Amino acid sequence: MQTYVGGVSCPYLCPKSQDHGVLLVGYGAAGFAPIRLKNKPYWIIKNSWGESWGEEGYYKICRGTGKNLCGMDTMVSSVAAISVIPQ
Repeated sequence: MQTYVGGVSCPYLCPKSQDHGVLLVGYGAAGFAPIRLKNKPYWIIKNSWGESWGEEGYYKICRGTGKNLCGMDTMVSSVAAISVIPQ
């Protein structure tokens, strides 16, 4: 991921454990993929490395491959807001 400069990335190798968090902000499809005979679907993630990295701080990674690329399908976290009334 450190060397990403643009386009849709479909990495072949990812570590078994993850050591960096990113924010999933959207999805899309672009760039004809001859094997699928259609556009290549991707997730859009926002990284914390600033706008000088990637596509102005964003990264496009393949989605819908069934291969759980870099944990995108299973290593997910979310937050929920709760209302707290001080005592």
